[in-house]
Amino acid sequence: GGTCGNLTQILCDDNSSSNGNVRKIILGDLTPGDTLWIRVWENGGDNNCSFSICTHVPPPPPANEATCNAIELTAGNGCNYQVFTNENATGSLDVPNPGCAVYQGGDVWFKVVVPAGGTLIFDTDDGQITDGGMAIYKGSCGNLSLIDCDADASNNGFMASITAGGLTPGDTIWVRVWEEGNDNNGTFGICVTIPPPGPANDDPCGAIALPVAASCSFQTFTNAGA
Repeated sequence: GGTCGNLTQILCDDNSSSNGNVRKIILGDLTPGDTLWIRVWENGGDNNCSFSICTHVPPPPPANEATCNAIELTAGNGCNYQVFTNENATGSLDVPNPGCAVYQGGDVWFKVVVPAGGTLIFDTDDGQITDGGMAIYKGSCGNLSLIDCDADASNNGFMASITAGGLTPGDTIWVRVWEEGNDNNGTFGICVTIPPPGPANDDPCGAIALPVAASCSFQTFTNAGA
């Protein structure tokens, strides 16, 4: 910022662009009408040639960056990822930081009503975001209490997944999603599923009798939903 001959550096960058080892700078809280001066050079000054540059106004943040504008999700019997974005989202000042997955802001919000059974599986899928965090809360907008927080439990790379049981049917659960470190924001997928019913031998009185044989013959069972 400043005037020609009297400039003050605002920011300097090396390799933040997605176009190889070149620069990208995002600036906010600028004064409308001010002139910004841009300085460009080749790293090391030993491979000088042509380059391209552009400036643009970023799109508005997603509506669900605000807690009370959380997008409602429906819990299903199978995971059907819906794609959303946190591009240009800011931090939520009305809810304390979740304490996992290097939260630095840039979060967006969802909500889901707890079905009968009281257990839900929250899972995220990578997109432009490849390393994400997620936290779930109970309560009401403006008065939320953290239930759980996760960084990398999903099978989808370094994305988050939370299985929550003992929830109260009819309650609303609030879901917070962000990119770890807030430095690679964009699209991601999310789904909320109802786990399958537990197996018959979920409880001791439903134990399955195993035969004792002269040799080992493996039988296959599952603990999914137990």
